[in-house]
Amino acid sequence: MEPVESVQPLETTRPSPAVAPLRLDRAVPHLNPVRARAHFLEGENVSPAEVRPPILDSWQRSRFFGVDADRIQAPYNSDFDPHSRLTTAARPVLDRLADVLQGTPMCLILTDSKGRVRERRTGDRALHRHLDDICLAPGFSYAEEYVGTNGIGTAAEDGRTAQVFGSEHFSERLQRVSCAAAPIRNPVSGRVLGLIDLTSWQHTASPLMVALVQEAAADIEERLLDIGSERERAALRAFLTSRQSSRRALVTLTDGLLLADAAATEMLGPADHRRLRELAADPTGLREQRMLLSDGRTVQVRGRRVEGDEPGGTPAAYLIELRLIAERDDSAPPRPAVRMPRLAGISGSSPVFRSAVNQLIRHCEQGRWTLVDGEAGTGKHALVRAVHRHVAHRAPIGVHDAADARGGAASWLQAVFRDLAEDGGTVVLRHLDLLPAQVLGQLDGILRTTAGRSGWVAALLTRDRPALTAADETVPPRHPDPATTLRARFGAEVTVPPLRHRTTDIPSLVACLTGGHGGDHDGVRCTDGALRALSRAQWPGNVRQLEGSLRYAEAHRSGPLIEESDLPPSLLSQAQHPLSAWESTERDLIVQSLLDHGGDKAKAAKALGISRATIYRKITAYGIRMGPDKG
Repeated sequence: MEPVESVQPLETTRPSPAVAPLRLDRAVPHLNPVRARAHFLEGENVSPAEVRPPILDSWQRSRFFGVDADRIQAPYNSDFDPHSRLTTAARPVLDRLADVLQGTPMCLILTDSKGRVRERRTGDRALHRHLDDICLAPGFSYAEEYVGTNGIGTAAEDGRTAQVFGSEHFSERLQRVSCAAAPIRNPVSGRVLGLIDLTSWQHTASPLMVALVQEAAADIEERLLDIGSERERAALRAFLTSRQSSRRALVTLTDGLLLADAAATEMLGPADHRRLRELAADPTGLREQRMLLSDGRTVQVRGRRVEGDEPGGTPAAYLIELRLIAERDDSAPPRPAVRMPRLAGISGSSPVFRSAVNQLIRHCEQGRWTLVDGEAGTGKHALVRAVHRHVAHRAPIGVHDAADARGGAASWLQAVFRDLAEDGGTVVLRHLDLLPAQVLGQLDGILRTTAGRSGWVAALLTRDRPALTAADETVPPRHPDPATTLRARFGAEVTVPPLRHRTTDIPSLVACLTGGHGGDHDGVRCTDGALRALSRAQWPGNVRQLEGSLRYAEAHRSGPLIEESDLPPSLLSQAQHPLSAWESTERDLIVQSLLDHGGDKAKAAKALGISRATIYRKITAYGIRMGPDKG
């Protein structure tokens, strides 16, 4: 930062001539944003000669987003981490600048990468009240899709410094202020982590605002680098210290780094790395548990947080220890590979899925009570029923869905008890994660009372796919973990892998699902392009989502085969973060427009009323992939 004296002119509402308020019509005489905005809102064409090109692009996006030009409709969400890495790095810079700007009609604002306000420092009471009136306050989002053209939202969209003067705002409510915002980037990856904004009254805006936010962003990025270095050093210390005392394979995870010793490197593949990151992101994931590796082997996993300099803040890293459950005896003769028996209605031959199926069959044959967990839609119930039919098809099977307990827990528990009290047969308990703690405790008592019955008991648990917010916050669990409560009653635990961990099974699953609907659906096949698109998808809804997507494609196909263009738009993109409802709608519109114009991005952008630069950026942001590239 320059000395304080270099920004002293900002401390008066009547700046000296050297930093006089910027009048856009005087600086660039041919621009007339007031008239241009009026013509634009009336649906007339506006020439780039009448308004700055970045502003015109932003107006077009605002219209595409359906922003109300007369009202502010900024969504509010107060759930954010005040000790996040970004906030920790930015706070000293904000404090220093706030002291300099005290008493001036200026406001400093820190947002996350989505334009959600996290910190605000105002030097003028009147400006403070006005910013409250237009919802430019902590917790509110100033993304372009909600409030239209503004310094924060436009900088976030363009990925570079933006300045917006009063009459250039899309919303009438923002015309009284001017602002400049600069992105704050991760010094290592270059990813935008947040934005720093300076807002003033329109008549006191200064050309120094841009320079000031750019300098502030650079200062915050430098502090982010220091914090990152400290965290990496803490992660490395924990890794080296644990290597001296642990006999297990070791892995240390940070935001952008994975450290593994030789044993862990040999043991883990790329899919296993992703699974470990998911466990670390899940607040309950670091408990000791078993994990199925992509090669079919099972490991015992236990982990802990590596604290940074601020106890209770964002952890510097996660240290994870791995131990193979049943290592092979190299002195014994090699055993032939175990093939998965054919189960009616079940398809898949990947090692990770085959291992899960073989474990379930073995436990069913032995009558060993089994916890079966996995993400929603992985087919846990269908798989357990298929295993029962394969092993004990003549024995009865009773299925008790915990969702039914909402209508009366007592009657549901009585039905469970009656089935468990009868020897023989299989009892399946579904959706136990829905049970409140009190009912879960009562069920545990029933299981303890009926322990030792003959026949198989399978308890099915759904584990949501872990998700991270933009502030690197983990989403806390809403219910007690039933596996922790019930684990003592069950002698085995099997995880049904998510579809993204067994994408090699997708062709056989497609053949099974499209041939199993009956009627007009029989015999429908996918083209190679459609299969490639299906294999690239992330499948948060797993097999259930795959089945729904195939039904959608069958309903929309125009020929005998399912083409890539017949698939739901959501499958033709791979966004790097969970999409909001609006983002999903926007992505679907872009995909449909690209399909309508044969992949021609220029024509698709024109049809949507956005610039070609915008559609290219959106295609990259949403990871949209569609056949050959056309400009």
